[in-house]
Amino acid sequence: MLPCAAAGPFDNVAISPADIRAWANEVITFEPTPSGSAAGLESNALGRADEVLVSLGDLDAAEIAQQNSPGSITLSLPFAITDGPGWDFAVFENAGNFFTEPFWFAELAYVEVSSNGTDFERFPSTSLNVEPGAGTADTEIEAGFGRDFAGVNITNISNLAGIHPAGSGTGFDLADLAGTSVDVNNIEYVRIIDIPGDGTFLDAAGNGILDAWPGGAENGGFDLDAVGARHLTPEPNSSSLFFIAIVACGLLRRRQ
Repeated sequence: MLPCAAAGPFDNVAISPADIRAWANEVITFEPTPSGSAAGLESNALGRADEVLVSLGDLDAAEIAQQNSPGSITLSLPFAITDGPGWDFAVFENAGNFFTEPFWFAELAYVEVSSNGTDFERFPSTSLNVEPGAGTADTEIEAGFGRDFAGVNITNISNLAGIHPAGSGTGFDLADLAGTSVDVNNIEYVRIIDIPGDGTFLDAAGNGILDAWPGGAENGGFDLDAVGARHLTPEPNSSSLFFIAIVACGLLRRRQ
């Protein structure tokens, strides 16, 4: 139990699947870690959020020292994502509520987007959590159950996926990438990259990012459920959305 832990600077409102207008329907690349993960197929990332997951795998200390690449997956949607008011798309994972809020068991990931499939831009992230003994009750991760089952204060985190429980998503606002190499009104691809949370991998300000690490072999690293968008271009009509729903149902039946 954490003494008098308070909320940090970020609200991180959970996104409901009901607010999603289109879901990712194609895996472009899937590159799990060298040790891989036994949890799920890459197709589990397609269609609506349904708590059927694919894990990207987690790097252990030796793999980090060898500078192996973290696990990643790149997806596309049936319509391009565009910048609108507030959040534009959401990433769904399955953080666990095993601690006193705002601390959660979380496996985090960077999020990148591209307009052409070649040039990707990463959302500028913030992670203010530190190891036990290096900060205050608000910022020190809770490792009472072990470092591989640590809890992080999600209100100290911004623009990283993986901080909301199953059935809800983390929203991303394309306005944060205005003026970069991507066209924020024509985003065709979303890439999710696992973060091994030992502090080696950094946020936009150079802070080490911490999460529950190292992950287990069966479901190590980031567990992706789905990626869905709210603001789309061209604006889909009702018949297009009906077709997307039929395709999503077909994908779900094949996975089952």
